[in-house]
Amino acid sequence: MTTYVRVKDLETRHEFDVPEGDKRIGVSLELVKSKRYPPSPWQRPAKHHIDLAGHVSREPAAATAVPETATTKES
Repeated sequence: MTTYVRVKDLETRHEFDVPEGDKRIGVSLELVKSKRYPPSPWQRPAKHHIDLAGHVSREPAAATAVPETATTKES
């Protein structure tokens, strides 16, 4: 029976399960703490890393609408 271990991709920082004897472990994949994710006979869902903070948008900011100033009524 295959045992799966949790690893983290060093480049993308995604976490997913691979078979225990995978050749990429230690090269491009890092083992995640086994206390948090012990070896399992089943593959668990992947955790994708999305780094939103610190990225500059490549899209220009939308033009802001200039609010119209209210005019006073002349008496």
